[in-house]
Amino acid sequence: MLVELQPESTVAIEALATLAFADGDFLAAARHCRSLSEIAPDRFENWFNLGVAYHKLGNHEKAVQAYRQATGLKPDCAQAHLNLGVALQELSDLPSARACYEKALEVDPGQAGVLWNLALVLEQQGERNWAEKLYERIPEEASESCDAIFRLGYLRLLRGDYIGSATSFETCVRMRPEWPEACLNAGIAYARLGDPENARRYFQEALMIRPDSSDAVRGLAALALEQQDFVEAYELHRRLIEMGERGPELFYNAGLICQKRGQNEEAVGYYQQALAEDPEFAEALLNLGHALMALGQEEEARSYWRRAIREKPELAQTYFEPAAS
Repeated sequence: MLVELQPESTVAIEALATLAFADGDFLAAARHCRSLSEIAPDRFENWFNLGVAYHKLGNHEKAVQAYRQATGLKPDCAQAHLNLGVALQELSDLPSARACYEKALEVDPGQAGVLWNLALVLEQQGERNWAEKLYERIPEEASESCDAIFRLGYLRLLRGDYIGSATSFETCVRMRPEWPEACLNAGIAYARLGDPENARRYFQEALMIRPDSSDAVRGLAALALEQQDFVEAYELHRRLIEMGERGPELFYNAGLICQKRGQNEEAVGYYQQALAEDPEFAEALLNLGHALMALGQEEEARSYWRRAIREKPELAQTYFEPAAS
């Protein structure tokens, strides 16, 4: 009613914008904020709120335009630079987003949201060392803390700091016990650290949380192979195949396990499946030949060995006598 009486009443339009935001009606909020920015173009809040409304609508280009107006009016507002950076990041303009986050960090060096978003951009740009340092600066009480510790663990895992990585992922599990990805990565870190006991424990925890986790089963299978527990390794590889997993390495490993257990007929089947996935898999050709030879199929075995040598000539030096001159 007030707007009908006074169409340019900022009090009324601000109230309508506030109600629209509260109701989640961002289209109406954008309309009201746009009116406010036209009535009072020198007011920071009008442009900032207009940017928020467009951002919520997924119109990142218009959000960027509004946020730019806001940061021009109030350069010392870290939140405005942060929001502008997020909108630019949504548009895949990483260099501009990074510049906004760096500006926000100059204004407020301790803002967790800025540290988090800048670190993500740095990761995408390949500057992992600096990203690590930013993740470490995020306060424990911040909402981004747990995810930052996870990213920290992942980056440490990539650069071979397996002790630091395992510590980070264990912290994640303490903070959020039902987190299968954290358990899985803790298992990977411990496996690479040469600690199969803790690796197994975390892979099993991941599997308890998410029984269909093929990654956890694959981790347990790798541990079983390393420890030469071929019975468990075979069962785990079969489980992966039953879960719908494919891949030449999976079938090859299953064949190798069968061969070590003296199950040459089953080994032949798995090697053939590996070759169906990758016909040039030299090691599968080689071991298929050995399995066939064990079954008395010498001529067929030699044909696979010849194919193996064609694909990978260096195998001849390891597995075969040199040809007579």
